[in-house]
Amino acid sequence: MSDVNSGDLTKIHDPEDVFENYIGVGSEVKTGLEAEFAFFENNIEKNLPSLNLKQNKLLKDAAISSMSGDWLRNEPTAEMLEINSIAAPLDKLGQILEDTNRKTAVIDDAALKCGLKRSYFQDLPEKTADELLDNIVDVERYHAFFKPYRSDMRGFAEYFSVSKSNQVSVSYSNTEHMLSNVRRLYFLAPFLFMLTDNSSGFCQGEPFSGHSGMALRQKGLQGGRGGVPPYLFTAQSGDEYIRSHINHVMNNPLFVYYDEDGSIIKLPAGEWTSFNELKSKGLNTASNYYLSQSMLWPDVKIAALYDDSHSVYAHRYEARMFGVGLHQHQTALLIVGAMAGNDILSENIDNLLLSIGFDVKNPETARKSLIRSYDAARNHNGKFFNISYGNTSMLSFSKLFADIMEPALDAMGFVDEIRPLLDICRSGCSDGKVNRILFPELEDIINFQHSYDQSIFDNPNISAMHLFSDELSDIDGKCCSGSVISA
Repeated sequence: MSDVNSGDLTKIHDPEDVFENYIGVGSEVKTGLEAEFAFFENNIEKNLPSLNLKQNKLLKDAAISSMSGDWLRNEPTAEMLEINSIAAPLDKLGQILEDTNRKTAVIDDAALKCGLKRSYFQDLPEKTADELLDNIVDVERYHAFFKPYRSDMRGFAEYFSVSKSNQVSVSYSNTEHMLSNVRRLYFLAPFLFMLTDNSSGFCQGEPFSGHSGMALRQKGLQGGRGGVPPYLFTAQSGDEYIRSHINHVMNNPLFVYYDEDGSIIKLPAGEWTSFNELKSKGLNTASNYYLSQSMLWPDVKIAALYDDSHSVYAHRYEARMFGVGLHQHQTALLIVGAMAGNDILSENIDNLLLSIGFDVKNPETARKSLIRSYDAARNHNGKFFNISYGNTSMLSFSKLFADIMEPALDAMGFVDEIRPLLDICRSGCSDGKVNRILFPELEDIINFQHSYDQSIFDNPNISAMHLFSDELSDIDGKCCSGSVISA
């Protein structure tokens, strides 16, 4: 969750008071990524318990003692920690990957020394929301949200405790740069969710045959907090998109807000306010405006950038539809970063989207089709890439997507790093599909979590299909067809 400066009492009266903070950073465009990892106590006799508050602090302190700096942050529940990469220009993606891989190795090593272990999967498949919500970290905002969570916001609490993801941010150059990339990412979203999926066939200990992360978002982020904002389809310019976003922020239903002392006030179940309604109390402050913005979690988020004094000076767009696992952080950064910095690549992808009925320059025509594609991915029922996407199949689209991405990223020097993306796109065999083949029962998942060697994360240039190639070849009739695994 994004941090907010709770002490900024600057009054915001209308959209023009904040619009300048959205116009872009000009030539100073940078990108970076955040990776959320789930950890558990590596004790098979205790059924791999998730971390408590003491273990969370032990792990965080151990990691920071090995690599100082503000790179490791808490999320609401104690089993989760988030790595923050450096921010770098779009032509320095390799530096971001090196930084992220180094930080990941540090926290993995720290976990092992503490008797803990990172989940191989993008969540803890056997843990329920209630188990995880028993351990809320000691942050005022998280306590207000979840300790306890409001009785009318059960789905909200489930999403933020159970689901984990990678997020890639870009500080856009201007609002047109923002809009073109945001639209492209939304129309790619069902595919990107599936491409980087590393879920299992279980969610909160129960069998689940679709994309659990997408399902948790749909259930938990109601009332316009998540999904696809309607103005994506109607905005005629980047400025219009931003003005619609500001209006969205000002009318976003709030269940918490900051008072004049910077303390957070929590409303009881069934009661709501908004930034606009807070004006009558004189609480139309920058703190409450940016709090309201931070409480929107669409699949491509507009989020604030803060300077050293923690004042907002600009904004970024944040793509939030990526799973967590072997290569997912790398695949996500390469896709989002390359599209943000390569006009020819972006145009080629836009033309590919147009060929399946998604016209990013006339998005209203594709609204219903995009909604259907989201639904097909969320409820794929074990079909994975063998689902509809626009006016074609996702597998057909993914092969063409790979053909576009390969030369562009090869030219940028990422021949090895793009291999997982290409393998999955050309075979339809995502990590999530491999998980369901190899670990069909919850007991299989728990046993694997206990026994796997964490060194498998050392090489992010492979997908699960490659990692488990021997095991897959031994399972007659269930192998991922069309494999393109490189030796």
